[in-house]
Amino acid sequence: MNEDDIQQIFFVECEESLEAAEAGLDACRNGTHDDETINAIFRAVHSVKGGAGAFGHLAMQAFTHCFENLLGEIREHKIELTPALVDLMLTALDLLRDHVEAARSGAEAPDDAALIGQLEAAQAGGDGGGVVGEDAPAAPSEQEPEAPQAPEAPSASSGLDDLDALLDELAADPAPAASPEPSPEPEPEPEPVADSAPADGATETGGGAEWLVHIRPHSGAMANGSEPLLWLRELAELGGTCEACDVSAIPALERLLVEEGYFGWTFRMPAHVTREQVADIFDFAGEDVAVAYGEDGLPAVKIPRREAPVDPPGQPTPPLTAERRKPQGASGGSSSPAVGGSQSVRIDLKKLDRLIDGVGELVIAQAMLTQRLADENVAHVEELAMLDTLVRDIQEHAMAFRAQPISAVFGRVPRLLRELAGKTGKHVKLEVTGETTELDKTVIERLSEPMTHLIRNAVDHGIEPAEDRQAAGKDPEGTLSLSAEQKAGRIVIRIGDDGRGIDREKIRAKAVASGIIAEDAQLSDEECCQLVFAPGLSTAKEISNISGRGVGMDVVKQNVKDLGGRITIESEPGKGTTFVLALPLTLAISDGMIVEVGDQSLVIPLTHVIESLRPAADELKGLGTQRQMLNVRGAFVPIVSLGAMTGARDWEADPSKGVLVLVETEGSGRAALLVDAIADQRQFVIKSLDAHYRAVDSVAGATIMGNGQVALIVDVDFLVQSTGAPAPGMAHAA
Repeated sequence: MNEDDIQQIFFVECEESLEAAEAGLDACRNGTHDDETINAIFRAVHSVKGGAGAFGHLAMQAFTHCFENLLGEIREHKIELTPALVDLMLTALDLLRDHVEAARSGAEAPDDAALIGQLEAAQAGGDGGGVVGEDAPAAPSEQEPEAPQAPEAPSASSGLDDLDALLDELAADPAPAASPEPSPEPEPEPEPVADSAPADGATETGGGAEWLVHIRPHSGAMANGSEPLLWLRELAELGGTCEACDVSAIPALERLLVEEGYFGWTFRMPAHVTREQVADIFDFAGEDVAVAYGEDGLPAVKIPRREAPVDPPGQPTPPLTAERRKPQGASGGSSSPAVGGSQSVRIDLKKLDRLIDGVGELVIAQAMLTQRLADENVAHVEELAMLDTLVRDIQEHAMAFRAQPISAVFGRVPRLLRELAGKTGKHVKLEVTGETTELDKTVIERLSEPMTHLIRNAVDHGIEPAEDRQAAGKDPEGTLSLSAEQKAGRIVIRIGDDGRGIDREKIRAKAVASGIIAEDAQLSDEECCQLVFAPGLSTAKEISNISGRGVGMDVVKQNVKDLGGRITIESEPGKGTTFVLALPLTLAISDGMIVEVGDQSLVIPLTHVIESLRPAADELKGLGTQRQMLNVRGAFVPIVSLGAMTGARDWEADPSKGVLVLVETEGSGRAALLVDAIADQRQFVIKSLDAHYRAVDSVAGATIMGNGQVALIVDVDFLVQSTGAPAPGMAHAA
């Protein structure tokens, strides 16, 4: 693993830390926080700061240092946490995200001078809650002596310099760890600090209470991205002095590994430094370091390395007053390797994609084997059923690796609402349900853009200004609701607002004026609402940087369609609008019904199938000369001939002689698909046709059958929507 790989891990951990910090600040904003919430925010920002310093992102490190100082004052209850202060920290968190993205992409760091000035003003006693803008006071530059400076990040060259100096020191004194004697030069005694209790186990020494901290990196610490030199510098900045360096773990030259940490250090800390301050230094290190605290005057503690602890003969191990983490096997001369470490592992996404592709090919190979055995009249084999179970189990577990909670998308909405509030003056509260619902990572990544468009549209067009809401008897603060649930093998996402709703007459008039529809066109309410997705259509009176140019909503519909989903609208004038997105849980493997239509084999996704039947003659009704309806237990549904839709040859046109597959969609109602016969039901691997063929509305993709032939996957949503099928229960038999 090289430095770039380790840095990518840091960026992933930054995202996790920023999400944790945002969740904590949202809790502060809602008044549901406690001291642990503030501690969690502090730890998240501190972790980003530690990694930024380790990888040389100095601008990010300086900004997080300033942010961390303010959080430290709040954590110690020296500054009251006000709503204005929470808003300031949310703004700082947004800028910290920009810092992370700039570091990830190699771009120039964002301008943070004005915001640093506000953070420093808030720390000095003001609320710092003003909006950052052109008139905001500029922060002192990093070169000015009064500005707080973050510790300088170690570079490769500085690390070598430190190592050279340390080796020179060791050459002059070959056994520093074995000598607990303090330096002969008298050390200045630290001045007592008011209201500061000495650390547990500290010993009174003259005018203060100094204490010792012992640290040792575990095996593999530097391979995980930890930087011991940074720890030493931060301890020194707190006023600590290095008492001893334990070099007993250094192996013979032929067994020396450059990424291993062989040293251990003992630092003497001044009385005013608390144990919590020292512990914070190692938050980012996680399980990569062992930290113990001892009393003044004791010999240097030798914390054994995790995999091979060594106790030097004749040197007693002093009692420790506390341990941050207990290293495995620290109590004996020899121990077994550590167990019970991290329960997670990071995997490169490309490797995961290759695994999913391999599982897809396995599904195809299993289908081919089944078909081959069936052709040889050996279809009923016990091992074949076992293979089918194992393949399905492997497929489900492999897909679960890519599954992520939709909170990855929902979690970005608070920031978007804050930005829109600043631009529109509309304050909107967020209600979220179902954020733990999981779906494929690819779907999540491609869902972010359409959701952003829909939310911007809801705030800009849907939710009224505060004065209009008050006049209508509504809460001046608008409400945006987000929900997600799994339903019939799909995920249904609802994005709703309590605004003015869609003015269908206004939409219709605009569509007529734009030439999108004819003036005498007869449209249902749903069809009028769907006009908002027409390219170039906008009812905004003014063009702004948020909306008004007639682009965006058509892109939303296309993006959702590219994901294999559908979008519908529910709107009631004066009460609000809800956009409903129905998306597949995965874009790779699904279950389907294989049907025969003339000379073709087609696949109907099983998530849409309700039942299949052979209708009696009295269950069929004609509607005009070109359309037939099926009476299903008192409700009429339209019959759609797949043979006519696909252009197959020699297909069965008589519904009474074929098979009808009753299907249902989210928001578009039901229909009966006419096929010649049902051939099989099995898993299929979804293959896109976009790279080679133009899009066909009635086709969602293709798959490879067990006999090696390519079969088209039916786009059930489009077929049902194109028939104008009524929703269930809307059309009944007389």
